[in-house]
Amino acid sequence: MNILVEKETDKLRTGVYICECGPNLMEAMDVKYLVDAASKLDSVVTAKSFNLICSGQGQKFITREIIDNKLDRIVIAACSPQEHEKTFMAAVRDTNLNPWLLQIVNLREQIAWVTPDRDLATEKAESYIKGAVKRVRDHIPLEEKYIDCNTNVLVVGGGIAGISAALALAQEDRTVYLVEKSPVLGGHAIIYEDWFPGTSCASCEISPLLDSVINNPYINVLTMSEVQSVLGYYGNYTVTVRKKARYIDDKKCLGCGACVDACPVSVPDEYNMGLNDRKAVYIPYQGSLPNIFSIDSAHCRRFNEGECTACRDICPFEAVDYDQADELIDIHAGAVVLATGFNLYDPADVPLYKFREIPEIYTAIEFERLINQNGPTHGVPQMKNGKHPETITFIHCVGSRSRNTHSYCSGVCCAYILKYILYLHEKYPDINTEQVYVDFCLPGKDLNNLLIKAQDISGHDFHRISAPGNIDIHDDDNKISVKYLNGIGCQGEIKTDMVILAPAIVGSENACKLGGLFDIETDRDGFWSQPFITDSPAGTRRAGVYTAGCSQGPMDIAGSIMSGQAAASRVLKELVPGKKLPIEPMAAIVNNDKCSGCKSCLKACEFGAIVYDEELHQIAINPLLCRACGICAVTCPGGAINAPFFSNEAIMSEVSGLLEKEGVNKNE
Repeated sequence: MNILVEKETDKLRTGVYICECGPNLMEAMDVKYLVDAASKLDSVVTAKSFNLICSGQGQKFITREIIDNKLDRIVIAACSPQEHEKTFMAAVRDTNLNPWLLQIVNLREQIAWVTPDRDLATEKAESYIKGAVKRVRDHIPLEEKYIDCNTNVLVVGGGIAGISAALALAQEDRTVYLVEKSPVLGGHAIIYEDWFPGTSCASCEISPLLDSVINNPYINVLTMSEVQSVLGYYGNYTVTVRKKARYIDDKKCLGCGACVDACPVSVPDEYNMGLNDRKAVYIPYQGSLPNIFSIDSAHCRRFNEGECTACRDICPFEAVDYDQADELIDIHAGAVVLATGFNLYDPADVPLYKFREIPEIYTAIEFERLINQNGPTHGVPQMKNGKHPETITFIHCVGSRSRNTHSYCSGVCCAYILKYILYLHEKYPDINTEQVYVDFCLPGKDLNNLLIKAQDISGHDFHRISAPGNIDIHDDDNKISVKYLNGIGCQGEIKTDMVILAPAIVGSENACKLGGLFDIETDRDGFWSQPFITDSPAGTRRAGVYTAGCSQGPMDIAGSIMSGQAAASRVLKELVPGKKLPIEPMAAIVNNDKCSGCKSCLKACEFGAIVYDEELHQIAINPLLCRACGICAVTCPGGAINAPFFSNEAIMSEVSGLLEKEGVNKNE
């Protein structure tokens, strides 16, 4: 440590401390010279260097220096503020000095690592330190404020990610509201017969989770419900939810199913992808939770013709209630988790796949239902003509990995197709399978085992093509002909009975609507935008709103569960029962005397922090939503908005210090 003699001044008392950062700065620049130069600057009463200021010893050193020298301004020249600004602010706060009277100079990333010439690096560092010393004079002590907050949480989406988030959040002193638009919980995960990589029984895995959610005293489940409006801000949201009428009293219905047998109306069963029919009074699948029937008013004769009462007449528990009406429920919560799931790309958008033209071409999710014991054929892979297929061909990357559709890989398609092959080999060994693929995407430590097992099975062949869509499909004498161009330019042909397409995973159709309500964006593929994907993948541009599961992008079951838990951890960390929520101290401030009400800042703010008062014709900034980015201050043509930590005075002082060297006119 290099200690220099202090000097007295009747002005502000500034201390400059330069981190040697091991060899990072000592070898890259002349630290001794920088300490000496800093000690001669106006208002600087002490300047010293220290080996590792970010260390525990370094922090104690800073606190002693502030107290011993009665400092009121601090400049620390070290690494990026992103890495250790909070560390140094905590050390300053321990002395009862306002932590905002500190300025960090980034010598490591901005100079040492990008300037190989030692003399030039020293010169640049000197300018940076001069600028910081001048700037810190104009810092004002910002006040850290706190407000009461609601620690309840709204989770939108009752799929595997949503229920994982809800279970992680549910605890004493907190209520979790789980809102799901369908009549039951589980999302896409309940459609599958088994889950990879271990091909474990899906219902055995998910049923205990659903049961835990339904019976958790801290989780309020709202099925058949959708978000209608959103008011408020982080810590104090009011979300209005429309709970649609089920026309079945959930307190009386025991799920006996007598009403189903009596119903005269049949419509395509969306749970089975329209491969069979269901009644107008229905439950999506046996064993679903909650185990309560619903009446589909869009197809029920009672609601369309005004006559039929068959389900009500036969119900032994008098659970049918045609007079039920939709409810509007206000939910008060401090944070929101959006786990809105995904859709599948429609292969009909690419004519070459002949989807919906040739009867025996299915999507993977349709095939999933065909081989499911609760499916339309009770687990038998049966064609529409009732025959047993001899050969089934699986085609990868439908609508994905192409600039014409979606450029990304969905990451799970290869695994579930291999799961199908292993299933067919075990249950129906007489069925041959063919795979048409570009290459295999099997990330992680377990999935490649599926490929190894499938390759060892005879009668199951693999055909590699050069790019997605390098195929030609057409009818050919009661068979389907799949012609393809392989990786070396040779043409091959497969004669098959069924074709199964693996379509891309895309964002949910509800995301765009919800994005408008919560003022967050979706990307071109319908997934939630992730502005902080590296350090906060669950975060959005709106404080207190998080995303989880396949609403962020394609992921498998395990990934969705972890994603839901990750979003929950963010909420648990920030919304703690009994503790108040901090307000951003650097939030922008409006000078109403200068504000003309032009609304330029409204369009510029990406976080919804600015509102316009129609009566006063002025804007106001919500400090809970403001992220202190400064865009509004830059945009304002009248200079009515000030960013406290980045005021015009502070920035101009820093620029003045940067230019204060021989040969440069600092007054220009």
